[in-house]
Amino acid sequence: MKTSRTLRSELVIGLGLIVFGLLGRYFLVGYGVQPFPNFEVIMVVTFLAMLLMRPWVAFLIPLVCMVGSDLLIGNPIFVGEHMNRIVLFTYSGFAILAAVSFLLRHRLQPLYQSMRVRTIGITAGLGVGFVLLYDCWTNLGWWYLLYPHTVGALGMVFSAGVPFMVYHILSGLVTFTFIGVPVLLIVTRKLSLPSLQPLRRLHQVPVVCLVLGLVVLSFTGMAAQVPQRSEIWLTKADATSVSMSVQGNGWVVSDHLVSYEGETAFSLLQRFAVLHHLTVQATYYPSFSSWLVQGIGSDNGHDATFWQYYVDGVLPSVGADHCAVTNGQSLAWRFETVPS
Repeated sequence: MKTSRTLRSELVIGLGLIVFGLLGRYFLVGYGVQPFPNFEVIMVVTFLAMLLMRPWVAFLIPLVCMVGSDLLIGNPIFVGEHMNRIVLFTYSGFAILAAVSFLLRHRLQPLYQSMRVRTIGITAGLGVGFVLLYDCWTNLGWWYLLYPHTVGALGMVFSAGVPFMVYHILSGLVTFTFIGVPVLLIVTRKLSLPSLQPLRRLHQVPVVCLVLGLVVLSFTGMAAQVPQRSEIWLTKADATSVSMSVQGNGWVVSDHLVSYEGETAFSLLQRFAVLHHLTVQATYYPSFSSWLVQGIGSDNGHDATFWQYYVDGVLPSVGADHCAVTNGQSLAWRFETVPS
């Protein structure tokens, strides 16, 4: 009977953590309601699962939360641009945190038998440490997938990630202190779980194997060809990409695209449209040997209102498919009225 009650308790805890992690990330990220950037709950869910459940089951909870919330949000998984392939590093990052929690659990569990200042301080410190470990790992993934494999590029990636890391550290402090501590105190006082008992070495095998498997897969499974310097992806880096915007009737979409040899204003628009799920309507005119863009998204040319494009703020005198655009330039498509 005691074993049956324990299993039911673990099932309730596991389902509760999955629902909390999945819906928490879905609403925080999908609806943009974070109290500040990089605020997330999956990290504390990972920590709680490893301390309160059987490790080989608890290990899957953050992965279920991440995959499920990615599907709800609509994030591409393992497909598309290099930015989408970073998911293997994010998933394996949480797996690494689960393994660290697993190794520390015997020292940590006694802390939650009573409320003390030391308990809060250690838990908050773990939140900070987990964030630093996770962000270092995912930054390594960005560098590996998107940048030249040089020390300079690695330093640039870590430098660019500092603001995000600061906000993420705040997230770890808040969630571990105000979610992790109360949940652990309540559960460990009211329930007697087998996870609170010493674990056999055999129990460590599936955890270690799964972590190592995800780590290896992160570097080999989705690794692309090392990018050349002209292919470096930098957020808001005008020098190494084309700064592009599409301004419709009451809406604007902006992004940066790397321009390859032979790229034109028209080809970049087509790539931009696919990336942001916009439709492009264009007609080819043989007399001009050129394409005329008539519609982007929900806005189509009519009367005296048309789509026009500008390169570095200047209206070119040739068709968009004949206008070469290179990295470092800005490209703007605007739905506007042409003066008579």
